Amino acid sequence: MKLEDHLHQSTFSDGFQKLHLHILVVARQLDLLARRILQPHGITPPQYNVLRILRGQDGTPIAVQSLAARMVDPSSNTSRIVDKLVDKGWADRQVCPTDRRRADVRITDSGLAILADLDRPMQALGTDTMTGLTPDHATELNAALSKVLNNTDDLLDPQS
Repeated sequence: MKLEDHLHQSTFSDGFQKLHLHILVVARQLDLLARRILQPHGITPPQYNVLRILRGQDGTPIAVQSLAARMVDPSSNTSRIVDKLVDKGWADRQVCPTDRRRADVRITDSGLAILADLDRPMQALGTDTMTGLTPDHATELNAALSKVLNNTDDLLDPQS
């Protein structure tokens, strides 16, 4: 289905407006597809994101503030997400002995197990949604989106 059909809109002011809307619609659909995979496991996309970050720490604890900085959606309430993961037994939080305001988080064996269960379907989602693209297409799209990301970073930078 074309973007025009999704939005019930036949014209756009220019190619950049169409691209902007295209990115937003595709991002929303990717999020919906991920939620379909994650929901039966009782996990949200932000919780999944945090667990993946924790797994990448290879057992080394990470501060909640550092987690927030590495999340796909850093506007999420990271402390609340960590609370939910701790409640589910997928993460462990310890107050830092040298700074009581800091909490360090690490993934538990149960958290590693839930990620192991989700690795294959989430990888398949990435593969299935990119069907028809060649490695060259992926390289070109990544390069173009990197430019958009740099532009948005510049616009969001409080120093600019």
